[in-house]
Amino acid sequence: MRGKYVIEERVIERAMATYPDIPEIVHSSTPVVSFGYPNDARVITVGINPSSSEFQVAGKSTRLLSVDKKRLVDTEVLRIKDPKSLTRDQAIRVIEGCYSYFDSVNHYDWFDHMNSSMNSYFKADYYDGSAAHLDLVQWATFPVWGGIKSEDTKASLLNADVEFLRYQINMKKYDAVYLNGASVFEQLTSNGIINAIETENIIHFKTKSGAPRTLKCYQGESLNGSLVLGCSKPFPGHYISGEELPRVVLELHQFFDQYTK
Repeated sequence: MRGKYVIEERVIERAMATYPDIPEIVHSSTPVVSFGYPNDARVITVGINPSSSEFQVAGKSTRLLSVDKKRLVDTEVLRIKDPKSLTRDQAIRVIEGCYSYFDSVNHYDWFDHMNSSMNSYFKADYYDGSAAHLDLVQWATFPVWGGIKSEDTKASLLNADVEFLRYQINMKKYDAVYLNGASVFEQLTSNGIINAIETENIIHFKTKSGAPRTLKCYQGESLNGSLVLGCSKPFPGHYISGEELPRVVLELHQFFDQYTK
């Protein structure tokens, strides 16, 4: 134990892994093993990978966040350049930065939306430690995941981190694991990390342009019995019209009721 966190060897091993040799990895970034401390969390949300905005100024700029705006421990904080991997001490600093992410006022506002739309249902909160966030891939990329043209690159990143994700999802029994989008559902089910199905529950909505769309809903459990729920479109739902979003969230919560009441 170092500081206020128990850091398992498996997590240190992941943080010390060799950096992938691909140009899409955000310059000066470090592996994001989690957002918050999953060991203490009751609820886990799962996404694809960290935003480049966790390390860089938002937008098309590749400029690093200034010292007073930093959200995580990057290589500038560690005072190293272009590492192939991190030392044990560097890895522990990076992990502690991930675990204490929500202690900072600089957190990405994406998590505020997830708190209000998803975690609130389970009476969990990133900021009091009762919720934490994990990703399929621990590397931030630029462009964003959907903008990476090479499917081989995506597959390589997913395959490299799948066993670590298996460890994280099944390290304990959570009250709930929320799957934020179809890619998360497909990766976790195809690799046997969870047992879950696409249900018959469909939520209809309109996009901001007025086009009709649907959300598919997922339900199942992790290998150690955590309740698994999710839907096919990632929240916080920027694709849903502002007028429709509260209703969509309500219908998703009503879907959750079938398995939590």
